[in-house]
Amino acid sequence: MVYRVVMKRISLLLVVPLLLSACTGQGGPAQRAGASVDHAMYKVGEGISTVGEKIETSANP
Repeated sequence: MVYRVVMKRISLLLVVPLLLSACTGQGGPAQRAGASVDHAMYKVGEGISTVGEKIETSANP
């Protein structure tokens, strides 16, 4: 009985990482759209940072 439980747990520990590693690639349309939004937000953050630095530079002669 204990042997079966142990073997089930070991098999789960071996199989689950294999299943999760199969989840690679471009993904579906929603995942690609989310990646595009993330990239756009990163670019906006960079722009805000640049503007903030320029304001600080112009405010401190």
